Amino acid sequence: MDITSGPVSVISGASSGFGAIYAERFARRGHNLLLIARRTDRLQKLAAALTDKYGVRAEVMTADLSRAEDLRRVEERIETLSTIEYLVNSAGFGGNRPFPDVDLDLETRMILVHCLATMRLCRAALVPMTAKKSGKIINLASAAGFLAGRGAADYTATKAYMITFSRSLQADVADRGIRVQALCPGMVATEFHQTNPMRDAPIKKRIPKFFWIDAEKVVTASLKSIDCRWLRRVVCMPTLRYKILIWAGYEWWLAPLRILFSRGRIR
Repeated sequence: MDITSGPVSVISGASSGFGAIYAERFARRGHNLLLIARRTDRLQKLAAALTDKYGVRAEVMTADLSRAEDLRRVEERIETLSTIEYLVNSAGFGGNRPFPDVDLDLETRMILVHCLATMRLCRAALVPMTAKKSGKIINLASAAGFLAGRGAADYTATKAYMITFSRSLQADVADRGIRVQALCPGMVATEFHQTNPMRDAPIKKRIPKFFWIDAEKVVTASLKSIDCRWLRRVVCMPTLRYKILIWAGYEWWLAPLRILFSRGRIR
């Protein structure tokens, strides 16, 4: 099956959540798909459903992006996709333990998936994108990348990396017809919050219902932003409530006082 017979969208973490929603949206546009995730049965079911409904071609790759051999296999496939239009890096997961009582293997895998895999898959996609001088990359970061909190040291740090990396990547490829987005939603009701590390996360109990947002609306905002021809921005934060929260979290108005009372040192 040759998925390069038409425009191709590549989605990691495609078996559920945001990844599955993006896959459906691109299939609706008539894009062929490369779907990447760890759960083969979920991928095959999604691929079959989208093929039946929209008549597109869908290729499935089972891969754990925290494993070097799987990551390299996916990179090599992406580099061959001469008609790639979108890459969506949505693979990821969270944790809820404070240091030093963390699951060290889980935290290490988180860094590998959020940071290393994002960087390497972006580079792989840019090989064909730069050749045809067009393409769009969406990195699923988080509003948490602007914040910090107990039990989320590596999660917030890796999401901050994805935001900064996306901004710098856009600077590298802006003159090559390529758009980059760091999508920064807040609390979204997806399967992400039903996984073992996140199921009992204390923060979920402290977040009012008002701050939970719909995943479909987030993807709509993401695609509207990256497809916009006039307003070109890298960071996409879909809702006003989170923009206000992040603005307040920075406490920028306190910076002069912090400098004054720290003897000139910014803490």
